[in-house]
Amino acid sequence: MKNLNDYIFLEDTTLPDIDVRNNILFGQGDWLNFLFSNFNILLNQKNINLPRINVSDYNNEDKFLTLYNCYWHQNWYSVLKNIHPTILEGVKQGKGKLVFLNHLEGQPLVSDDSNLNFLEPMYKELNKLNIPPNNIIYITANCIATEEHNLWCEKNKVYERMNVIGIMTESIELKYEVYKGMVLNNHTFDEHFNSVKNSSNLRHWLKPHRNDRHFKTIITHHLWNNELIDTIHTHHRKYARHDIGYPITKNSKTKIWLDKLLSTKKEFEKTLPYFIQDTCEEQMIDFDSDRDFTKNMYLDSLFNVYPSSWPFFRNAAFLRHGVPCHIWEYQPFLIYGNVNSLQILKERGFETFSEIFDESYDTIDDDGLRLKMVCEEVERISRLPLEDAINLYYSVKDKLIYNRKLLEENIELKRFMEYFCEAI
Repeated sequence: MKNLNDYIFLEDTTLPDIDVRNNILFGQGDWLNFLFSNFNILLNQKNINLPRINVSDYNNEDKFLTLYNCYWHQNWYSVLKNIHPTILEGVKQGKGKLVFLNHLEGQPLVSDDSNLNFLEPMYKELNKLNIPPNNIIYITANCIATEEHNLWCEKNKVYERMNVIGIMTESIELKYEVYKGMVLNNHTFDEHFNSVKNSSNLRHWLKPHRNDRHFKTIITHHLWNNELIDTIHTHHRKYARHDIGYPITKNSKTKIWLDKLLSTKKEFEKTLPYFIQDTCEEQMIDFDSDRDFTKNMYLDSLFNVYPSSWPFFRNAAFLRHGVPCHIWEYQPFLIYGNVNSLQILKERGFETFSEIFDESYDTIDDDGLRLKMVCEEVERISRLPLEDAINLYYSVKDKLIYNRKLLEENIELKRFMEYFCEAI
């Protein structure tokens, strides 16, 4: 990482912060500085402390990185021309790199939706401004974006390329959260297993984090319909915020299943809300997302079912906070996410649990059918006596320990740093 020490952080305070009320969501960013200044925690390596210089004090000589946050809508590229001219000129001359941090969202790079489509208009804007694409670094939580960008460039014969880096953001940051004692336990497997099997409130499943979209609530509703609601620790205040997230299906049996399910929606809603113990009420009120809970919730459940935030996106993989959290807490998992989410995890080195779960749902393109298969697998496990479920859990002990070790080694950060150092 010697080449990093040749750089400064050149700060631009001339652009407005992120404003989620408009489509140009573009502001200052500091995530890289967080990583570099916490290498001792995240990678057990010496911290990297780059000088921070305001653009007004720049000497026009030093190599620099300038960071900008971009959030959700991709058309922030339309305001690249508003970046401070000193910075733009330095980038054009090869002195600096523009780093765009979309590390909290996992949109596809190419889409029929103009709010999501990114690559072609971004390259056009760079060409219009005479900015060399190789001086652009785009970091996104679409963790297959690197591969998708390469495929698009090959298809469209693009030879001078941006540096697109797809990451699992929370996987990278997890050790910091553990170090700070924020949301996770730091048990060994045996300590964890002893706590779980002796829990007086043990249930088969845990499903925390944001629970305000149809596809997230339907999993709990399905268990309720089958009189298995007492097999899951979950959190629901409402069925779906703004009616978001209803899965589309062309499968006739899935349509029947969804119709039958929704025919009992009003009755199910009368049982709401459900709460996991010691929920962070302040977070709920502020962001309506129900994301923060206590460490204890992981000690009262065996398995984890994780519905990702945007499972309907194609050519994307958005594996956010819940995935590394339940891996850290030794929980075998089902993921209702983008198609091939499990395969993508395996390609990154993690183990999944085909010996105890039917994982064939992962390759199903039909969003409704994929959700139905996840729900049926959750139901199958929920029908097991707890003693049998505990034995099933223990049978994958070696995989659980292995996955936890990968997080402790922070393989995702190592992977990210390889791409980033190549880019600069």
